[in-house]
Amino acid sequence: MVRSLSFIHLFIILAVSYIGGALLYRYMPAVAIERVITLYDARVVGGHGVGYSRPIGTSALFFIVTFALASFNKTRFLVLFFGALKCVFFGLSSSYLLGSGAKIMAYSIWWFPFQFISCFLFLMYCAILSPPYFMNTTLGKRRNTRALPTIIGLSAAVLAIEIIVFRFILQ
Repeated sequence: MVRSLSFIHLFIILAVSYIGGALLYRYMPAVAIERVITLYDARVVGGHGVGYSRPIGTSALFFIVTFALASFNKTRFLVLFFGALKCVFFGLSSSYLLGSGAKIMAYSIWWFPFQFISCFLFLMYCAILSPPYFMNTTLGKRRNTRALPTIIGLSAAVLAIEIIVFRFILQ
């Protein structure tokens, strides 16, 4: 029951944050949206002319900052918030892609599935670093972090496959 609750919890965070990003798209000016999205993934705004260092750097930065936040008891509560922030960027970028007239085939092959999987993996990473209230460890036990290298490896593989799909299939 607790394991299924954690997946439901993470999917709710993902869904609400995605919808929040889509709503944010409606209320932000276009110039501000492009600046924010360029910080997250410049390929959404610039297309094929943008390099691949930005998405790799942004993904690594999300993992590093989240690990740093989880390292201190005073900032551990921000870990799931940071995970939700990545999902808000996902919703904002998706709305921008669809609103700017991107081909639905490119969106459905390249952007949505890979970003959805990477956001869910990142939320799992956040939940392992800072477990939700219903998964707190009992007194004297430590958090089980054995799955962190696997999740980081899966996230790197998803990012690599996404770059390959973007580079070779969607040209």
